Amino acid sequence: MDTSVQKQIYIFLATLYGGIIMAFIYDLYRIFRYYSKPKKIATFIEDFIFWMIVSIVAVIILIFSSWGELRGYVFLGFISGALLYNKLLSRFIITSLVNLVNLIIKGLKKLIDTIIAPFLIMKKYLVKPYKKVKKYLRIPSIFFGNIKKYIKNIIMKKK
Repeated sequence: MDTSVQKQIYIFLATLYGGIIMAFIYDLYRIFRYYSKPKKIATFIEDFIFWMIVSIVAVIILIFSSWGELRGYVFLGFISGALLYNKLLSRFIITSLVNLVNLIIKGLKKLIDTIIAPFLIMKKYLVKPYKKVKKYLRIPSIFFGNIKKYIKNIIMKKK
């Protein structure tokens, strides 16, 4: 067990970075929830996944920095890192990521509109001829429908 001041500073800085990473993951989660608008069960599942990821990050940081030893300054490092990120970077990161996601969504909508446009044009030019032909396509169905009515009437009269 190495308890030198240099090692403790290293552990504190590692946990400080860990707090920043966990707060960044939380911002990603907030943005995901904003766009997905989950229901109750989905919220429970997403919360569970979020906490599993944050726990794994914390354990990995603790194992690689201090072999899993918990000390007071470890908790202080995680909390300080999260607060530091929240006060200094969170707003900038969230607005940047939301703008990026909105840009991606606009691009995907434009791509989908470009793919669908030829089909809409075809629909526009095929609807008029179809409406004209539709009258003639209904004649057999009307004819057979009338035959069914007459057969039912004949059967009913025999009884």
